[in-house]
Amino acid sequence: MARQKTNKTAAKRFKLTNPKGKKKGKLMYKQSHQNHLKTKKSRRAKRRQSNKRIVSSANEKNMYRKIVNL
Repeated sequence: MARQKTNKTAAKRFKLTNPKGKKKGKLMYKQSHQNHLKTKKSRRAKRRQSNKRIVSSANEKNMYRKIVNL
């Protein structure tokens, strides 16, 4: 059986919080709409969007399949 390959585009977009630890790490991603046109957004909206988000449990299984060998 062929070796499972990592999806490189997914590997660039997602990071694992604890890749080599004992517990299963959480998948983090950067939110969209952060690159330009920030003057019309409030401070609060910009501050809240600057944080990374955790992938929802519904999508987590599929994302782990895509980033197999990180």
